[in-house]
Amino acid sequence: MRTINLKTIVVICLTILPFSCTKDFEELNNNPNVPESVDNPGLLLTDVIRGSMDNLYTGAWRRGNIVADYMANQFVSAFDWAPADASEFFLWSFYDYLRGVYTINEIAENKALKNYQGISLVLKSFMFQSMTDIYGAIPYSEAIKAKSEGINFPGYDSQEEIYNGILADLEKANELLGAGDEAVVGDILYGGDMMKWKKFANSLRLRCLLRLELRRDPTAEMKKMLSDPGKYPLFSSHDEQAALQYVVEFPRYRVLNFASSTRASTSLVERLSAIKDPRLYVYAQPTPASVGSNSPVYKGVPNGIENPDLVNGGSLNQSPPGMLWASLAWSAEFASPTAAQTLLMTHAELQFILAEAAQKGYIEGGETAAEQYYSSGMKSSFSYYASRIPDNYTWPKASDVIPDPSYYTQGAVSYVGSHEEKLAKIALQKWISLFNCGFEAWSEWRRTGMPEIVPGPTTLGFVPVRFYYPLTEQSFNNNNYAKALEQQGPDYLTTQVWWDAN
Repeated sequence: MRTINLKTIVVICLTILPFSCTKDFEELNNNPNVPESVDNPGLLLTDVIRGSMDNLYTGAWRRGNIVADYMANQFVSAFDWAPADASEFFLWSFYDYLRGVYTINEIAENKALKNYQGISLVLKSFMFQSMTDIYGAIPYSEAIKAKSEGINFPGYDSQEEIYNGILADLEKANELLGAGDEAVVGDILYGGDMMKWKKFANSLRLRCLLRLELRRDPTAEMKKMLSDPGKYPLFSSHDEQAALQYVVEFPRYRVLNFASSTRASTSLVERLSAIKDPRLYVYAQPTPASVGSNSPVYKGVPNGIENPDLVNGGSLNQSPPGMLWASLAWSAEFASPTAAQTLLMTHAELQFILAEAAQKGYIEGGETAAEQYYSSGMKSSFSYYASRIPDNYTWPKASDVIPDPSYYTQGAVSYVGSHEEKLAKIALQKWISLFNCGFEAWSEWRRTGMPEIVPGPTTLGFVPVRFYYPLTEQSFNNNNYAKALEQQGPDYLTTQVWWDAN
């Protein structure tokens, strides 16, 4: 259940504090890391994927996991966020990489390279979907056009217009991917496998269609896609999901120092403990005081409290983040630098999308199909995390992450109950599976209100439902910024985005 207390006077004060501006507005249109002239789009693709996904991982870990109530951190759990965080933690920096995406698409169109065209449209769609869900209205149709059309101060498109564009681009990407005869190089996400890109495009499209359910009926589009799997292939296992694999040369270390001040949240520990869910052993570690004992203990910390050190008797009795993400400060048995991945979209998420769609009648199959998708989503999530456990771990081993068959038959998990109870079970399992997957768990909570996230005593009485625009927008693009606020509402953490019609 969403709780919002409109203490807007405090929020207004937060938005007008005099933060220093260190970046020029032209970051929307110019990226010094992207060369001015390129003939081979593959030369851009690697850096575009790696750079944008590095930022996605950072944002997911340092803010997404907090606001979705997976983790607690004494420095950000009060949601006393600042507009200055937009680029570093809330993906406004995607504009830097979209210039590369647009250049890839331009070259591909000029040279009739359909595979590169399709890839650029999928990346564009993913980045804009991620950003508009955080902010609402943003520069879209006029963005990245300083060089091509002289638009240095782009107007804002409504979220409805942006989603219309995303859905159209994903439809076009599905037609282009695999239709070209060029070999794709520089693709560190899928290694040039166009079928996997195609499955990502269509799976992402289903995410977007369900996200809009409170504004438009997704039935026709979903049924069209599900009735023609040859034309609209989808993820069939976690091996095909959109997950960026790090390599030894480019490990995922940047955010890990933050982990030393982060703990598993009380919500995460209690919800997973209540259903004996072994993903708890992946997402969190035993309390330091219980490590090495015959009875390891898991204890969480609530978000938004005054002094986390007073909870459970201090940090020795609080669970650190799981070993795939943990800081070296927590253990010498540190994960392989290639163990954790950046998750763009998982097979498990797709299965829960289909489970909800079937339960609500958007696609064929009714509750029988819904139960099958629901079960598949859980099993896919367990299987994925078991596959990520390095061989050197003493705890957990891969086998420790696969639940006993009785897991699926317990009352809180088995697909029984009323329509509302079944939707709540789908929402809970989807929430569990979306750990560290960008800001998707936060978006799903905003769409459904499930599972419940309760604001802590230091959070001004609400959980944010969007993020502030960066101060550079007020400084350099003020006219368009002001027009966006006239249509969308104040630049507050409590202003709902368009699809969030609850």
